[in-house]
Parts: sequence; structure tokens; C-alpha cells
Amino acid sequence: MRYTARTRSIEWAEDALTQAAVQALGDFLDSDSPYVFRLTLQAGQGLICNNVLHNRSGFEDDEEQVRCLYRLRYYERIANS
Repeated sequence: MRYTARTRSIEWAEDALTQAAVQALGDFLDSDSPYVFRLTLQAGQGLICNNVLHNRSGFEDDEEQVRCLYRLRYYERIANS
């Protein structure tokens, strides 16, 4: 499955099935489902996970805290421990 919650630089097919799927995923991500994990990272924190369905909310840099993002991509899936 390939999905993005972005609203810029993305064009979904205009058929009814695709539009319904996009709407259903958006509704799910916006819901209070116990399967939706919400986290606000604080300075110095990070998140390691397998490629999971996710989205991001907006952020604003200020003079004291500038966003720094490192993204790592692995050829092999991260194994369960």
C-alpha cells in the first residue's frame, strides 16, 4: 500500500474507489481509535519504527529550537526483539 496524507504535490485518481479509500484512511487517522498512536517529540527525542501508516502535523521553528530531522532507511526490516 502507498499512502500519503500530504495535500501538496499529490494527485489521487479521481475514481470513486480511490477517493473512498483516501477518505477512509484520513478519517481513521483523525479518529480517537486506540490503534492510533499520537506523540509529540520533545527536543532530543526520536522515534524508530518499521514503515507504518503515519502522518505529521505542522511545526514552526523558532530561534531557540530549530527542527533537525534524520531519516534512516534500512534494506532489511527491523526485527522484533
